Amino acid sequence: MSSSFARYAVRIAVMSIVVTILVGGLAIGQPRRHERLPVRGVVAFDVYGQGETLDVLFVNSDEHAKTLHHQRSSTGGRTWGPVNDIDVGDTAIGVASRGNGPQIVAHENRIAVHWSTDGVDRFGSGPMVTVHSEDGGRTWRRGPNPAEDGTRRGQNFADMAADPDGTFYVAWIGSHDGPAGRALGVARSMDFGVTWEFSQLGDPSSCACCWNRIDAPAPGVARVLYRDHGVRDMALATTVDSGRSWVLGGTVGDFGWDFDGCPHVGGGIATGGSDGAEYLHALVWTGHQSKHGLYWLSSADQGTSWTTPLRFGGDFARHGDIGASGQTVVAAWDESRAIWVSVSEDSGLTWSAAKQLSAEEMVASHPIVVRTDAEFAVFWTARNADGVVDWRSQRLEPTTPPPTTGGQLP
Repeated sequence: MSSSFARYAVRIAVMSIVVTILVGGLAIGQPRRHERLPVRGVVAFDVYGQGETLDVLFVNSDEHAKTLHHQRSSTGGRTWGPVNDIDVGDTAIGVASRGNGPQIVAHENRIAVHWSTDGVDRFGSGPMVTVHSEDGGRTWRRGPNPAEDGTRRGQNFADMAADPDGTFYVAWIGSHDGPAGRALGVARSMDFGVTWEFSQLGDPSSCACCWNRIDAPAPGVARVLYRDHGVRDMALATTVDSGRSWVLGGTVGDFGWDFDGCPHVGGGIATGGSDGAEYLHALVWTGHQSKHGLYWLSSADQGTSWTTPLRFGGDFARHGDIGASGQTVVAAWDESRAIWVSVSEDSGLTWSAAKQLSAEEMVASHPIVVRTDAEFAVFWTARNADGVVDWRSQRLEPTTPPPTTGGQLP
């Protein structure tokens, strides 16, 4: 990313596909345990970027069934192709919400999609199902369950990513007979989702209800950011051999949040750097009483150590995501029913003033930061005053706001 991308302002630019959901008085935000509300429209959403090619996946729901749909843009989100329906067949979607819904990954025209089926586990979830496409999403074929455990146990809060060589990774939280009753499962696919292998426990004891994030910045390298069990700080699991083995790297920020519960909040992770230096960037949330909030941290040694946490937003900032390219880092989060963004052009040493992306009249949440060839885009879901929710996105464009906050690199 060139230095001309130095600072950003926000312009409502691109696409807004409106597929609605009726939620009455319920605001978009943290899932509520065991809640069952009659809904119709989009209940889950994901997006994956590879250069100017973006793939969107969304679940449409009514009182009878949930349906799965895909849409692709080859122009960085400026225009979109037709909506492709994905037939779930006899494997109905069991869980579908922001943070716990179907996921998508792509390498050129090869795409894989995952969802959790109906089952008897927490949130009514069951085992995973995958499908894959060889033609950019026009047609789909059924794939195997990456967990390969043959049980009806629930497999939730997944994320998918691809490294530059096209190795697909998936990480999920599944039931397990361990100290937490839940574990971090990881698997890889070397043939773009046709088959999955090396399914194993990345960590035999993890939080049960926080979503994972995968970053796969180099061939054979992938990192999973997940919430640990016991001390509920975020943690890192890393592979450098294309998923054959995984190493636990400790916590991302030593907050020491000892909490017996599930906060339903994940985080974001991305890799940047320049001139041979690599920086991992993470955006994590903690509920620790004296450290409560959303924090950015960076690591210059592949996650062995992290900078002093830098707080973003106020007491209600959460649901953060982060993107990076070169020295440019984009942090986005929701707070007080709105989406906010801050940008650094120097690997986190300074940051632009937080800028609201979403419209004042909307209730917006759960941003996703996507890097295109030359810019970044932020996606989120928003509800208007009539109770209608859609997904929206916005590209970030250059401007010259003064830096207002500073980090500290190691």
